[in-house]
Amino acid sequence: MNILIVGCGRVGSSMVRLLEEMEHQVSVLDIDPKAFEQFHQMDGYQFSGVAITGIPIDTDVLRQAGIETCDAVAVATSDDKVNIMVAQMASELFGVPRVIARCTDPVLKQLYSREFGLRTVCATNLTVQSMLLSLLGDEASYTVTIGSTTAAFVTVAVSEWDVGRPLNQVSVPPNNLLYGVLRSTGIMELATQPMPILQEGDQIVFSRISD
Repeated sequence: MNILIVGCGRVGSSMVRLLEEMEHQVSVLDIDPKAFEQFHQMDGYQFSGVAITGIPIDTDVLRQAGIETCDAVAVATSDDKVNIMVAQMASELFGVPRVIARCTDPVLKQLYSREFGLRTVCATNLTVQSMLLSLLGDEASYTVTIGSTTAAFVTVAVSEWDVGRPLNQVSVPPNNLLYGVLRSTGIMELATQPMPILQEGDQIVFSRISD
């Protein structure tokens, strides 16, 4: 794929490296020419794409960066509003089929995703969820991204009190959905009728939106 990365900080430069290692054609745009020094700090890596310096919300600069022939654009500057503006321009003005924008403000993430249909990733939400899950001892978590939303699946060991009870009688944490039960054999049963009966060694699976 021909991909443009806007913003060459730690996030953007790391994406560039991974995409090049996957043999994609990558261009990178940043307002600060010193930003490209990030590549020099990566051991064993030599950037082989095109680096453009300029204002990201300038249409001429975006054209110079090759946006008109891009298959995808990822906007990862440190400014949420710039990210959203560039994402809108890429999608609506240049017709790029796949656009994703970084967003650090959870409120803006919800606004731009729901009101404008933009695909966004909120690093703040993901970090908070990851840290909370790490604090919860016996719980394990898994994530899956669908569209611009990341869902977390959390497993919690069944308590002695719940052994022998139907799955739908367990207490569900706020903002969570009861998803199923992971048996000690590794087989998962969904929370559907007939409702699974909980056994010793089971892991109850909850799901929730994490960004």
